[in-house]
Amino acid sequence: MERPRTLRLIGIALTLIACSAARTLPANESVEHLFGVWNNLNVNGHFGKDSPWVYLGVLSLRTTEAARSSPSGPDFLLSGLVNQDAIGYRFDDHHSVYVGYAFQYTTPPLARRDTTENRAWEQYTFATPTPLGKLQLRSRLEQRTVNIGPGAAIRFRELIGLSYPLNKTWSLVASNEAFVNLNTVDWGPVAGFDQNRLFVGVGYQFDATFRTEIGYMNQYIDRDLTYDRIFNLVNINFVVEVPD
Repeated sequence: MERPRTLRLIGIALTLIACSAARTLPANESVEHLFGVWNNLNVNGHFGKDSPWVYLGVLSLRTTEAARSSPSGPDFLLSGLVNQDAIGYRFDDHHSVYVGYAFQYTTPPLARRDTTENRAWEQYTFATPTPLGKLQLRSRLEQRTVNIGPGAAIRFRELIGLSYPLNKTWSLVASNEAFVNLNTVDWGPVAGFDQNRLFVGVGYQFDATFRTEIGYMNQYIDRDLTYDRIFNLVNINFVVEVPD
């Protein structure tokens, strides 16, 4: 890739990260802070040697501090379980598309009450090497239905990620993902900004198959008619690249 084009891509990525991560609150708005741990297992690979067709499976388990902790200290609850599966097609080393399905089970404090969600999603990913490491741009459109009310909520997500190698095994990783609701549904979502997830951490490559990323995630959730929330999360990602 030509250097001027690479520098433009880096500049655009950093600008978008700054804009989406630096959302300011009105002076009179309060925010509730909670803590937790978010674990993700990601398994992906090709359907055959040198095949452009790929698959993806993700299992996520989340433990979150209760909204109102007991006098003896904070209570941490199993609050979310998500399973995602998808098939995709890689046009080349830079461009790929995916179609997937996710099932999510959520309990308080992440939801008002126990909620199951079925989610279909479509995704386009662009990845390229840069002088600062691997840059990834990911655009996803979701169609969401839940057991607590009628109607399908449409949501758009845009992720910008950068991985900077320190040596053959260690790297610095950072990403920012902004969520926007495209419609209003009776069971909760309101059209407009929904949430933002900012992640910074370190990555370790065990070998060609296994790697992990561990760091801090700041999840800001915009909530109508009540206090917004910021979740301060220890985020642990384990990735398995299945050999062809």
